[in-house]
Amino acid sequence: MSDKKMAVLEKSNAEPGMELAERPVPKPREGEVRIAVRSVGIDGGVEGPFYRWEKSFHRYEPHLPQIFGHEFSGVVDAVGPDVPNWEGGERVAVEPRFSCGHCQNCREGRQNLCTEVSGFSPHGRKAIGIDKDTPGALAEYVIVPARNLYRLPDGISFDEGVFLELLAIGVHAIEASTFGVGDRVAVTGPGSAGLSALIAANEAGASEVIMIGTDVDEEMRLPTAEKMGATETRNVSAGPLTNPVDVFIEASGHESALKIAEQSTRPGGEIVQIGVYHDDRVPVDLTGLLNEEVSIQTINGRREADWRRTLALAQSVDLTPVVGPAFELTDYESGFTAEADREGIKIVLNP
Repeated sequence: MSDKKMAVLEKSNAEPGMELAERPVPKPREGEVRIAVRSVGIDGGVEGPFYRWEKSFHRYEPHLPQIFGHEFSGVVDAVGPDVPNWEGGERVAVEPRFSCGHCQNCREGRQNLCTEVSGFSPHGRKAIGIDKDTPGALAEYVIVPARNLYRLPDGISFDEGVFLELLAIGVHAIEASTFGVGDRVAVTGPGSAGLSALIAANEAGASEVIMIGTDVDEEMRLPTAEKMGATETRNVSAGPLTNPVDVFIEASGHESALKIAEQSTRPGGEIVQIGVYHDDRVPVDLTGLLNEEVSIQTINGRREADWRRTLALAQSVDLTPVVGPAFELTDYESGFTAEADREGIKIVLNP
């Protein structure tokens, strides 16, 4: 198959949009597998702004053309040398970040914080479909390290498989926090990350989960949060909670949400930061947090243990409300329009 061509969606020019093109089907090398992509997500913080050619992505201009796509699932199509346990035909989800497997963090199961493999991504680590030298899954086939594969449980669709990478972030947030069964939780930002945290908190035994959004979330995302188990939804304009929570998960990446978190976490409680801020500096009332012994736990990516727990959790949760709509890869313009218009939680393309 290595002499055959595949369809890809790439950005060739430093301007809004992408283009369908043909590229050679890649061949896996030692330790790698080739995935026949079945579903790939459009991330509102990565593929979306890259498609629109927002300023923060202009640093990719010298490296065009680029094929993005880092949230995906598919079928093992070919296996390279020295790859045990994979034969071909397995349905899989994929961890997009590379890791060395031997640094201290990797040995401790924190491959998300590998200290040996660096890259071009915003978080400074190499990732499939974000790093300039690692083509992504907006294509019929993609090459990935075999160590990054996770078998999809029976009954989980490929579109739902795309969401597992995100759900694992929510699981990471709960597992890394001081959360305990029966705690009250609030979440700002009813997007993929925030809803993942909501799901994880519910499954871990929260007595209450409050989802906080903005005006644009009122029509679809806050009602979706209710479907996924939120005990209350509210608009951020309502201000701080009158009854502060034990754990406050900030998943929006907006300064105003962090301020709400500071004012809505009980003394001795914890703020868990998932949302990524695009400003170099964000003001924090550190003295106020110190006086109340409110701690801050930051979350980045997923750990090995988070993936294992996510795969188990996904078999008992209906993920269909947070996935879709889906579009064929050839109808990518409709998909990116849907993402920009916030028509769903996780918009997916099917190559």
